Amino acid sequence: MADGTHGASKQNKGGDYSSIEIGNLNKQLAASIIGKVDSVPPSTFKKTCCIYRVHEKFRKINKYAYTPDTVAIGPFHRGEERLKAMEEQKLRYVHGLLARITTMPEKKMEECVEAMRKLEEKARKCYSEPINLDGNEFLEMLLVDGLFIVELFRKSSGDVRTGRDDPIFNTAWGMASIVRDMILIENQLPMFVLERLFNLTTVPNEGGRSLNLLALLFLNSLMPRDEKVLQTCSNCEGKHLLDLIGNTFQALPRVMEEPHSNRKFMPHTLPRVMEEPHSNQTWKFMPCVTELRQAGVKFKRGSTTGSFLDIKFSNGVLEIPPVLIQDQTETLLRNLIASEQCYNRYATCITSYAFLMDSLINSADDVKYLCHHEIIINYLGEDEDVASLFNKLCNEVTLVNFYYAKIVVKYMDVPCHLIKWHDLCEWLIQAMTIDPKVSVDG
Repeated sequence: MADGTHGASKQNKGGDYSSIEIGNLNKQLAASIIGKVDSVPPSTFKKTCCIYRVHEKFRKINKYAYTPDTVAIGPFHRGEERLKAMEEQKLRYVHGLLARITTMPEKKMEECVEAMRKLEEKARKCYSEPINLDGNEFLEMLLVDGLFIVELFRKSSGDVRTGRDDPIFNTAWGMASIVRDMILIENQLPMFVLERLFNLTTVPNEGGRSLNLLALLFLNSLMPRDEKVLQTCSNCEGKHLLDLIGNTFQALPRVMEEPHSNRKFMPHTLPRVMEEPHSNQTWKFMPCVTELRQAGVKFKRGSTTGSFLDIKFSNGVLEIPPVLIQDQTETLLRNLIASEQCYNRYATCITSYAFLMDSLINSADDVKYLCHHEIIINYLGEDEDVASLFNKLCNEVTLVNFYYAKIVVKYMDVPCHLIKWHDLCEWLIQAMTIDPKVSVDG
């Protein structure tokens, strides 16, 4: 009896002890979580962010398209071993620039340092994550990378002479590789940094062209346009070089802005309508080229002086501006799409174009026909390669607003092969019309 009582007492004591211990553990865990919550830094994902790391879902599809080959610009790829060879070349460019514009390089550099220090906080806020560089390291990066870029633009334009020992201009791979690296979303400096350094190092009688024009001339091999067109485009603004070149392509107005904007708001988007539960059909954005031809649609090469986005439909003719497809086209389009996915979910001109071309191109035969009409200029290789490029471009991409569509819901329940010619024309007219600049004419 005594033994039983003693055992129960121990059990009770043990139960009391366990309860107290659990209470303490709960308090400790709660305090730990509160400590973490209180210490977490403010989110860097703000409207000021414009330079991002590419999401892994895009990178796994084509890692190379987002990774610099030759030169690191900005903090994300700074210090990577395979890119260190270009660091000395950057310093050579800075040395040459200072020697060319002043007899007192230290004073000029002090002036540049002072200017960058005033911009440091603003520049840091442009990146989507905290930059683990102290003040001087961050300023040195802005200065060396920024001065390298503006001097490179001047050399490329002919405003400044290039030396025979310059590997960028005197090797087969140099310029093409640098141009490619300059349009990667992870490989950017804020445009206001470049503008400030450009203004601080501009001397009289040195071409007189703006930084934007020099930048567009440098990048023009990606999507060649006449210099007169580039002069007009140079009035565009950009948060960085990729954003600048992307904005020059956007002939389409941004019809959908933030919900509280006074601008026009598109009430429906294609993906939303297509996913409505009342329809169990699998819908396409548009029939492919072959199917449209069978329905009587004709194709015409559009203007070469505007944007390749400026697609029109009129009197049964689909007019598409020519687009050059070459080795770096996929890199350019993927980074522009990534920028739209990250920076502004309402601005989806390039993404819409990619979805449209993915729908139009179902096979090498579709590419062949577009090449025959000089709508696609294929410098990439086989027609199958171009088809594959467009068919994979939108993998994992979310389209919020389809710039080429005002949806007519009554057609969503009719399979494409049952749409008569008259209905198809009406569907195309309404689908391609969102604004007079990109609409059905006549």
